[in-house]
Amino acid sequence: MATIRTVRIAPATKEYLQEEEKKDPLLKKVVTGLTWRLEREPEPVGYRLPGYNPPTFLLKIPYRFPIPRILRVVYEDHGEEFFVILAEVEKLSQVDE
Repeated sequence: MATIRTVRIAPATKEYLQEEEKKDPLLKKVVTGLTWRLEREPEPVGYRLPGYNPPTFLLKIPYRFPIPRILRVVYEDHGEEFFVILAEVEKLSQVDE
């Protein structure tokens, strides 16, 4: 049976993602997929950032080809709940600069 956790997104982060979805509708599917994965994974996914309490993780999700974009997400693990505190969308060309 799959683990089901609650995934909440900070209000400012949710607003940012909604603005980005207007520019790139595929982002909504990416965020929905990420939420689904976080709800069901038995352990947190991504790179654990040292020195944070509660445990905080960084995820980088590449999407949108042939013009690659990266969704970066920082979230906190509160046991039965993950709280997304930050999200950022970048074109791969911006990352290389």
